[in-house]
Amino acid sequence: MANPLIHLLKPEPAHQLALWALRHGLGPRQQLDDPALRTRLLGRNLVNPIGLAAGAEKKAEALPGWRAMGFGMVEAGTVTLKARKGNPAPRLWRVPGQGVVNWMGLPGDGIGSFVTNLRAFHQHKARDELLLGASLASPDGDLGEFGELAERCAPWVDYLTLNASCPNVFHACENDPARTAKRQLEAVVRRAQEKPVLLKLGPSTDSAAIRLMVDAAMEAGAAGIVATNTLPWDKRELIGDNGFEWPRHEQQPVGGYSGAALLDITCFMASECRDQLGPDVPIIGVGGVQSGADAVRLLDAGANAIQLYTGLIYRGASLLKEIADAIVQHRG
Repeated sequence: MANPLIHLLKPEPAHQLALWALRHGLGPRQQLDDPALRTRLLGRNLVNPIGLAAGAEKKAEALPGWRAMGFGMVEAGTVTLKARKGNPAPRLWRVPGQGVVNWMGLPGDGIGSFVTNLRAFHQHKARDELLLGASLASPDGDLGEFGELAERCAPWVDYLTLNASCPNVFHACENDPARTAKRQLEAVVRRAQEKPVLLKLGPSTDSAAIRLMVDAAMEAGAAGIVATNTLPWDKRELIGDNGFEWPRHEQQPVGGYSGAALLDITCFMASECRDQLGPDVPIIGVGGVQSGADAVRLLDAGANAIQLYTGLIYRGASLLKEIADAIVQHRG
């Protein structure tokens, strides 16, 4: 993924090429399984706490390749019930400072193809080595769709994540996001067949708002928190001036930012969630991790595990090795 030649391609074709290589066993291969990396999370023993964030593996089609690259966990999706073309191109942009703006629009083949790929992975020897999650979304906020997604994915994954904070997802109660998330979580938990369900929070530096969302998640039966999601244009002040002009479609700013500028927000949210939830509730930190030092900082802030996507685009598999080495040294 960090091959300079691949960056000669536009972002979306570059990602498709990387997925093709992973599907065909042509991706990087490395073992990141030092005993110091072992982590207990969501009822599973992980070889390491380094995860692939939702959005990179939308169709669950290259799972053995991600494990071979060194990941200890993968969150596949985000999956929707019906097939979607997504937004018109261009819909993915690289931005200065090792960042990306994503306006994909939740493209995919729908739940049928997604579950077929999950079932096929169950026959692979790498399945037992990987903590596997599925990120779920309903573009219309339909509770029945959330429930069906949970029911069909649950037999094949270790956990489910409600992606209620994606900039591409409609919110039924914009004036009460905690209430909306609670209702959606309840629909997922009810049909999750006792698999753990996590809530993915949108980026925030508002302690009170974070606490409202976490309280709602716990009341709805969530097992933990993922913090954080991509940052939409209307929250751009949280990352300040990062030297890029926000992409637009028909004169309107679109998409969500991910990249290095999110790290401070991610660490703040992990710390706030940990203070509120105590030591035992799982927290997965995602957003802004571009180095081993970044990963250690996020773990120290309160995360049990970290997830990557944008950092992988710019640094490739070497970033995983750097993170693993930093964690081993830190836990020393």
